Amino acid sequence: MMDFGEKDGCMLGLMFASPWQLVIGDKHQRLCVTPIAVACSSSVKFSVKGFNIVQPTTKLLCVFGDKYLIQEETQMLLEDSTVQQGPQCLTFSCSFSCTSGRGFIEVEDYDQSSLCVPFVVADKDVCSEIRMLEHGLNLISFDETSERIDDLMAYRNRSLHFLHEIGWLLQRSHVRATSEQPQYCPDRFPVERFRWLLSFAVDQEWCAVLRKLLNTMFQGDIDLDVPSPIEFALGENVLLTAVKKRSKPLVEFLLRYTATDYAPVGSGAGAPVQFLFTPAMTGLSNITPLHIAATISDATGVLDALTDDPRQLGIKAWKNARDATGFTPEEYARKRGHISYIQLVQDKIDRRVSRAHVSVTIPSTIDTAGKHASRLKPADQITFGVEKKQRGMNQTLSCRQCVQQVQQLAFHSRTNRFLSNRPAMLSLVAIAAVCVCVGLIMKSLPQVGGMRPFLWDKIRWGPN
Repeated sequence: MMDFGEKDGCMLGLMFASPWQLVIGDKHQRLCVTPIAVACSSSVKFSVKGFNIVQPTTKLLCVFGDKYLIQEETQMLLEDSTVQQGPQCLTFSCSFSCTSGRGFIEVEDYDQSSLCVPFVVADKDVCSEIRMLEHGLNLISFDETSERIDDLMAYRNRSLHFLHEIGWLLQRSHVRATSEQPQYCPDRFPVERFRWLLSFAVDQEWCAVLRKLLNTMFQGDIDLDVPSPIEFALGENVLLTAVKKRSKPLVEFLLRYTATDYAPVGSGAGAPVQFLFTPAMTGLSNITPLHIAATISDATGVLDALTDDPRQLGIKAWKNARDATGFTPEEYARKRGHISYIQLVQDKIDRRVSRAHVSVTIPSTIDTAGKHASRLKPADQITFGVEKKQRGMNQTLSCRQCVQQVQQLAFHSRTNRFLSNRPAMLSLVAIAAVCVCVGLIMKSLPQVGGMRPFLWDKIRWGPN
């Protein structure tokens, strides 16, 4: 049915009314597809919901790659034929190979009008994150007078645009990687579209999708506007954005991301770039991610991640990294009154010091139970105070080498100080030595000229 409107002799518009017209009564017609992302090398059961999608002249199509996976009449796929009102549901199953890319599910009529929704085939972890969009996409219908209609439509349009772009990027990347004739490969993905995908993934706090995008870039599938992928990745300020969003999982992922598939020119094939993003990397005015985290509230988790990077650069930069005005992240936190941030990092610094050192305290004197040497403790009972800082559960509680050194110190200290600290004992030893010498002289047989040997035992004493 066609309806022409005219006012003051001017044509106002042309409207076609059909089952596929966007406006049906006071509803906006939409297709709801679940799932919107499918893992490679898997089988999946699709569910398609919508109003008035089951008609004698309608057909459902599922397309992936260059072939149709499903071409069936909608009446053959209807899950419950008893439903008279509300949305109708179609179900069907498909199997997918290891190929990644983009597919489409379409409900079309013979009069060329149709409804279509894209889906993505990718790695399992990537699909699990993309499926978070299903709640916002699966709006089968809603009132035109809804207060949130603009927000809902904007979110749905952004999500659909992301599905189209990420699916097309994955498909082009797969074709370029598997093609035996590079001259017939599609052109590299435009950088502006890739930058939008990167921003969307960071905004959604998706680690697996972000890893896939970065790996695709380092494989050379993006038509970059800078000389190297490293320069592009660092120039997008991805880590700073993650810190501002207070996303601890995203910060932890970025600090541990390594570009394993990329090696700079001249470094050799076996020299991949390690740890692309660091807590000490500087931006405008030498601002680091630590400076940003120190200024914002409720950023304890982010600061904990920044000071726990694999190379431990965050702890070092906390008190040493200075911005253009000469302030450190610690000074930023102190000025904002974030004392808990300062305490958090200081506790980590103290734990690092305790792991690296063992404090051994040896007393200057040895306690005795009495005043006499006979009451001294045996050698195996003399103890020395060894003060150990608290260690982590994953560290060894004793060090054999340290114990041996302590025992050696104890032995030498005991033998050297046993006499030197007791003057009375030295006097007794001296007197005993003199007595021994006198006794030896008295028992000897001295020779006096040609006389007989003189013996002290034959000397008489007394009054006679």
